[in-house]
Amino acid sequence: MAYLLPSIADFKAQFVRDFPFATPAFVVGVVGATATASVSSGGVSGIAVTAPGSGLSNTAPLSAVIYGGGGVGALASVTVTAGAVTGIPVNSAGYGYTQAPRVYVSLGGDNTNTERVTDFDIARAFNAAESFNMTRTLSGSQAAFTYAYGLLSAHYLCETLQAGGSGLGGKADWLTSSRSVGNVSESYNIPTRVLNSPFLAKLSRTTYGAQFLELVSASLIGNFQSFHRPTLP
Repeated sequence: MAYLLPSIADFKAQFVRDFPFATPAFVVGVVGATATASVSSGGVSGIAVTAPGSGLSNTAPLSAVIYGGGGVGALASVTVTAGAVTGIPVNSAGYGYTQAPRVYVSLGGDNTNTERVTDFDIARAFNAAESFNMTRTLSGSQAAFTYAYGLLSAHYLCETLQAGGSGLGGKADWLTSSRSVGNVSESYNIPTRVLNSPFLAKLSRTTYGAQFLELVSASLIGNFQSFHRPTLP
């Protein structure tokens, strides 16, 4: 099923109360700009502005976030004239792109503030969800796909930020079966089929991954497909 991939703005709208975003989901008085990228020889060769937006400040810290398409490393800047985006010149083509990546024009805020969740953090989580683990056939509608995609991306976002906060001293912490400190104790009752699957068990480490697992578990249990082929002798 050819569902549309959600945008960074969709992610912020879904989790408006969950994360301290470095850039706002919506800017009062500003209409967002949109753009499409072109790929040549595995790199981003150009970005065309499809909607210039309006109400933008020439001095606001705007960013072009490029993500998806199977590649990495593409960088671009944003040119604003008279409150509208007039160009998005490519500064670095990147490599490994097999299809046109998505381009998100980040309005306002400060994407350099590492104390908050930046648009580049969200783009990285999107790449993890899209490239490795998101199966469109597990969703029955565009709305269901967008919601599930957001949950899986939020799971990867949490894992990335937790790992980044622990630095060189970080280590993987798998599921807790029982723990007690003084008169405080915790335990988890995870289904055996989840514990026996490295991927499913890892999803249960965050509340977002667990919600995603809850959404798709019915399809994982009963999902099958038939294939036409000659009968073997």
